[in-house]
Amino acid sequence: MFKLSFRQRAILIVVLCCVLFGLLCERALWSRVSLAVSHPASVPTHTTAPLITTVSIPAEQDLFIPFILAVPLHTTVTWWNDDMITHIVTTTAQHSNFLNPQTFSFHIPAGKQQQITFNEAGLYHYYDSTISTWNTGISRVEAKKGTPYYPLAMDGIIWVQGPINGFSASAVNSVIAGHDEFAHEFVAIHQQGGVTWHNLDEDPHFVGLVDGWTAPINPTDIGLYRIAGTDDTPGGASITVLFNTPGLYYYYCRNHDQVDSLTHRAQALPMASEYPVPMEGFVLVEPI
Repeated sequence: MFKLSFRQRAILIVVLCCVLFGLLCERALWSRVSLAVSHPASVPTHTTAPLITTVSIPAEQDLFIPFILAVPLHTTVTWWNDDMITHIVTTTAQHSNFLNPQTFSFHIPAGKQQQITFNEAGLYHYYDSTISTWNTGISRVEAKKGTPYYPLAMDGIIWVQGPINGFSASAVNSVIAGHDEFAHEFVAIHQQGGVTWHNLDEDPHFVGLVDGWTAPINPTDIGLYRIAGTDDTPGGASITVLFNTPGLYYYYCRNHDQVDSLTHRAQALPMASEYPVPMEGFVLVEPI
């Protein structure tokens, strides 16, 4: 009978161990592959940004952050007062079928909060009547001197999204003669409608969107439009802008305002006739 030497037996044992180890590794590998096939890795899904339903009042700034807040109908909005003084929040004196359909007024003590549930769609323009004033001459909120972000007023807008009846396909706005201001701060039309601006002032003015906002606020760029004044065109020039995408459009005149990079708001320049009130406006475009 053939006998293996001690050296040969040792080599054979090593070879058998290697084969056995290889088989075990192969089995483990195929088990992992089978597991991966049976339970594939979850595919990341697209998630939308969480809905913001809070307006903050930062300490010693006399501002509402964000300036514009868009929420669905029946949303409860919370105002947080992180300041060291009490603030008063109240809607402006303007009312229409889409502007301030509900009125409110309340105090928020330092370090406290206040909530309101909005059950009517529309735009709600509010301000702090202790920090800013209501200019009855031009129907605008005006900042008081000495506030930290003067000439920015302490006002804000809640856009409650939902169906609103009574919109037309067109609206007309104008630049007031002798004033660096639009006649109407808020206009509304339905989708695929247009807004016409007529310049009754001597100087040229511009209409362009305020940077820094995302849909549904300024959902698409409308371009930049120059409107010649009465010094250039007898009676003043007009421009018409068509709005095919629903949303809230926030615009300003770059001749008399600049955009504040912190708040993304139009801020009046000292040379503007209505300073500290900015030359800004809003177009609400409702879906058909």
